[in-house]
Amino acid sequence: MKYLSRVWICLLTLLAVVPAVQAFTMTFSENQLNSMVTAVFPQQRTFDDVVFTFSDPFVELDPLEDEVNVKVTVLAEQNGQQLKAKAEITGQIAYHHQLAQLRLIEPRLDKLKVLSNQAVVSNSLVNGIKRLEGKRVPVILLLDFDDLDMAAFGIQKPKRIDITSKGLLIEI
Repeated sequence: MKYLSRVWICLLTLLAVVPAVQAFTMTFSENQLNSMVTAVFPQQRTFDDVVFTFSDPFVELDPLEDEVNVKVTVLAEQNGQQLKAKAEITGQIAYHHQLAQLRLIEPRLDKLKVLSNQAVVSNSLVNGIKRLEGKRVPVILLLDFDDLDMAAFGIQKPKRIDITSKGLLIEI
């Protein structure tokens, strides 16, 4: 009788533990995240007839606002002219399950600072880039999980992604 009760206790314990074991979480610090994000940059986006190339990303996580802030170098090109600037892009993260990508959605171009000599660049390009400050820009890719080849380590595509005080939490 004692043997049967022990078997039942073991079975019940296993049933209680099995669902918890199926979920696996990892937390990436900002430094680790910055190392991974550089793999998908530079990125080009076209907005208002200006081609923007975003490079040199530096990611900061804001768990209180549930936002990501990406500091980038921006190269704006229009009609053969170029203008270089530093900018901050702020937005919320979203995971695209079908493409296995972590994206910055509804990103806003903030704190734009022109680096190039404005005298060489036409006023239309300078005004065009300054006009975008505080406005929404196209979606920015942060991580491509297929490119990271996490399947080689037995890691599946994420089920949940959250910004925490310790970093970016990914549940698999």
